[in-house]
Amino acid sequence: MKFWVTFCLILWGVFAFAKNTPPPQIRYLTTEIQKGEGTYALLRRYKLLDWSCSLDQFHKINKLKSGDHLSLGKKYKLPIEIKKFDGNSIRTSLDIKDYQLAKEIDIFNQNLVDQSLKKTMYQKDKELWVPIPIFHCKASVALTKNTSNPKSMPASKEPDSTQLVADEKLAPENTAVTSITETSIADKKLDSNDPEAKATKVSNTMMNVSLFGSRYSNFEVKSEALKDQIFYIVPGHGGPDPGAIVKNYLGKYTLCEDEYAYDVSLRLAKKLMEEGATVHIIVQDKNDGIRDEKYLDCDEDEICATGCQIPISQKKRLRQGMSEVNSMYRKYKKKGFEKQWMISIHIDSRPEDDRQDVFFYYQNNSKVSQKQAKRMQGTFADKYKKYQERDYNGSVSTRPLYVLRASDPEPIFIELANIRNEEDRKRILVPRNRQLLAEWMAESFIDRD
Repeated sequence: MKFWVTFCLILWGVFAFAKNTPPPQIRYLTTEIQKGEGTYALLRRYKLLDWSCSLDQFHKINKLKSGDHLSLGKKYKLPIEIKKFDGNSIRTSLDIKDYQLAKEIDIFNQNLVDQSLKKTMYQKDKELWVPIPIFHCKASVALTKNTSNPKSMPASKEPDSTQLVADEKLAPENTAVTSITETSIADKKLDSNDPEAKATKVSNTMMNVSLFGSRYSNFEVKSEALKDQIFYIVPGHGGPDPGAIVKNYLGKYTLCEDEYAYDVSLRLAKKLMEEGATVHIIVQDKNDGIRDEKYLDCDEDEICATGCQIPISQKKRLRQGMSEVNSMYRKYKKKGFEKQWMISIHIDSRPEDDRQDVFFYYQNNSKVSQKQAKRMQGTFADKYKKYQERDYNGSVSTRPLYVLRASDPEPIFIELANIRNEEDRKRILVPRNRQLLAEWMAESFIDRD
């Protein structure tokens, strides 16, 4: 009897101690906002908008309400916990087993170092910055399907959806699509089963590409600056997937991401070909061409370059495009072409008050991809100083996106604007702006020295 009384007293003591012990304090990363910066811009600067609950967590830990304005000079907690790195691995430091999760945290830290938001990597300073939302909510880039008709779809309220995967290159068996047919390769040809998509050499300096539309189909090859380089232009979305959408703009227009991304892609392809490059456009619409209208009609008649229908399934769609790119890449490589690029062009969908400049993603394990992304950023920064008379704030970082990971050519993923922000929309609605975007991107590949 005495034993059980003693045992119960011990259990009660342990329970009472545990109940009264305060929970461990979270060491949040703190920062001050920059001039003109709001909540969304702050979270985007620290790469936190990739998770849907980051905004709610930011409000909670700072005891703010939705819509509260941030004060310049005041420090705010970010939903980023500073943890001690044990010198071994992220998984042992955080007591987790998920390798993919650990890899995403590693990439998160690398991105902050690249943007000079963190001085050095955790292996050196023993400080691991952990995005708290990664444990509590889904990434805003989770794989989703979008099969709705764009004319009946409501305006997007969430960031654009793209598949999130690890950052290392995929093995060939993970990118192959058995339904893709091999495509013949010829210099200056936009490979397609559709003869209207082919480029015809009219003379030594003139080309004809009907895919560019009647107004722009005939053009002059002005230089051979890019004659030994191959480009695969992958416009974002297309076919059954319009991408990000704004409906009822100005009471009568529907804005679809894929239409504007496609128009910039065609302009970029033409500019590259003018400099002597060989270009392949992976998503094609033979009816559109380069358009000089502000409001581009939404449709679903885009097809892949080999003439295949674009699948409804996002996973199949991504694999279809990359399989086509990699198949052509291997053929060109056998012919001795070393400089090959995959450029994927998108338009983002963020909250309405989140204005952003053009930003770039590169493949994490490719120094060539990283160097070119930074070179593109530098070109845009120079152009902004000349034409915009303001600083350019577009970022360069890595992100575990399928098209970056699966591409054999050196990949660059580009976000042109936030389709839901009024100021950003001007960048894509005005035809002259779309042309400048294409020209600046192309210029970054040309060595003028």
